[in-house]
Amino acid sequence: MRLKDKIKTIPYLGKISSLAKKNSIKVWLVGGALRDMFIKRNGEITDFDFCVDHNTFSLAFKFGKLTKSRMIVLDSEQKSYRVIIKRKDKFYTYDFTRMRGKDLRSDLLSRDFTVNTLALSLNDMPGIKMIDLLGARRDLISKCIKVVDEPVLKDDPLRILRAFSLSCLYGFRIEKRTERLLVKYKKLLSKVSKERINEEIFKILSAKHAYPAVKKMSELFIIDEVIPYITAQRGVHQGAYHHLDVWGHSLDALLRLEALANRRLSKIREIRDYLYKNAAGKHRLIDVIKLAVILHDAGKPFARKIVNKKTIFHTHEKIGADLIDEVYKKLKLSVKEKEILKKLIFWHLRPGYLADQHYPSKRAVYRFFRDTADYGPAVVILSLADWRATRGPLTDVKKRKRHERIMLNLIKKYFEDRKRKPVPKLVDGFDIMKRFKLEPSPLVGKILKKIKEEQALGKIKNKHQAYKFAQMIIMKAYRKT
Repeated sequence: MRLKDKIKTIPYLGKISSLAKKNSIKVWLVGGALRDMFIKRNGEITDFDFCVDHNTFSLAFKFGKLTKSRMIVLDSEQKSYRVIIKRKDKFYTYDFTRMRGKDLRSDLLSRDFTVNTLALSLNDMPGIKMIDLLGARRDLISKCIKVVDEPVLKDDPLRILRAFSLSCLYGFRIEKRTERLLVKYKKLLSKVSKERINEEIFKILSAKHAYPAVKKMSELFIIDEVIPYITAQRGVHQGAYHHLDVWGHSLDALLRLEALANRRLSKIREIRDYLYKNAAGKHRLIDVIKLAVILHDAGKPFARKIVNKKTIFHTHEKIGADLIDEVYKKLKLSVKEKEILKKLIFWHLRPGYLADQHYPSKRAVYRFFRDTADYGPAVVILSLADWRATRGPLTDVKKRKRHERIMLNLIKKYFEDRKRKPVPKLVDGFDIMKRFKLEPSPLVGKILKKIKEEQALGKIKNKHQAYKFAQMIIMKAYRKT
């Protein structure tokens, strides 16, 4: 479909045009909607931004009344208003903002990047007249992110991160001069609210290919300004099992994770549904796993020791999990996201220990999924990415292949077990206390936990066997005391 024909399909555009003409108000459709239409981005566009020369409130209010929709005040000082319309089970957002400056050119010069400066005059409708004052079409065709003007980065430093989110979402490159300006003003990111930083970081992580943007942010040392413990990972040597320093390895692991998620794992419906569900609020589990991969070895700089001329990082997974508290504050994560990150980092070495067994026992596998629960597959996937990014001279290729085979089997088992009916509970805490005349205590919980494990492994099949096993545990406990 041609651009002009696409524009004509925008719901209610004609009504806004009529209202503007009737009330002698100049209105332009600007920004993202026109950008996405120009590059023929997949998916329906539902967000529209309008630049209004005066009487912005009046226009937005009348449009809301005409469409029987509610008008929301976004910013009374900046004269910015929103109308949300539900149409055929979809929500369409119309934002009306007072023109910044004396004319359209002044307004466009106050925007972030040239690719967002296309404009369409609604006063000229039904004719479709595209306005391009700053070379938007040229930069869209050449897939180039170019800052409109240097002051816009000082006015809103979040635009530094937005350059990268646009870059990875659209597959665009950042112009060299713009790169230099992003570096020049990177320290101003500390003045941006944590909530806005969070939103932009997750826009980057939600891209199918976030790695190029994260890598470029790393090269420009911009990622260090927004995610804690990146700087500490740089230059930390890991020994002969690794071919990269700690931060280089974490970056490479992100690349490996995206290759897994976008290719092999995406072909399996259960895994695809698991990864792309919302983990906590609006962020998907795959996006949280990407952040976990970036930070999975954050504890290494604080755990590093040289023993017998060998570099070791004993307990780095525990230290790394504890560091997430600071990440939680800095990125304004949800409590659920913090919990997921802590679990993924704390358990990320455990799948490797299972792979060391060649053929992990049923008991070891049971305990792994018991401890990691719903995040077992996420831990396994992180481990896969971690091992794929470990390619030093002492790396055993056969061991890595064995690890991969066992990891894929673990994921398969998790989803197979989910399809089975839950094993019915044979006894509960009251049964145990009544049978053995016990008071409520940690021992009762320990008995139930062990019975559940033996039942899952097929060693206990009825109530009689459960009581017999419980009696054995109680006798051992009393012998110790």
